[in-house]
Amino acid sequence: MTEPDISTDLNDYGFSTEIRVRLSETDAVGIVFFGSFASYFDVGRMDYLAHLNLDRFDGQIRDLIPGAVVHQQVRFKAPSHYNDILVMHVRISNIGKTSYTFNFLVNNKRDRRLVATGTMTMVWLNDTFDPVRVPDEFRAVVSTFEAFDD
Repeated sequence: MTEPDISTDLNDYGFSTEIRVRLSETDAVGIVFFGSFASYFDVGRMDYLAHLNLDRFDGQIRDLIPGAVVHQQVRFKAPSHYNDILVMHVRISNIGKTSYTFNFLVNNKRDRRLVATGTMTMVWLNDTFDPVRVPDEFRAVVSTFEAFDD
């Protein structure tokens, strides 16, 4: 199994958000159910985009779909429990021609323990669900925030 190269250096992440674990997100033994991380990553993704004012698209790109998840991976490092506050550090690590990839680094707020790492790759689509080039506006905003070299 190939592991994605996900930085665990907090300095590589310019954005973070917090999630409190709800009882419904835990399993029979009291730890966060593994499937809950898909929702957590989605919250992190949407909060990141909102932070960059990229959560709503207007003008020339309003008819485009800003991403369908084509791949998601999570690596569990330590358990989380009901009422834990998780700090999710989020970045976009790569923008390709039609896709972009989020990296997630999740820590327990109380003890700063690393809970999980993960990735989510999105593909930009048109209204007929065909892949299209990531819009220049999106690319420019993210590249500036993430300090990508062009």
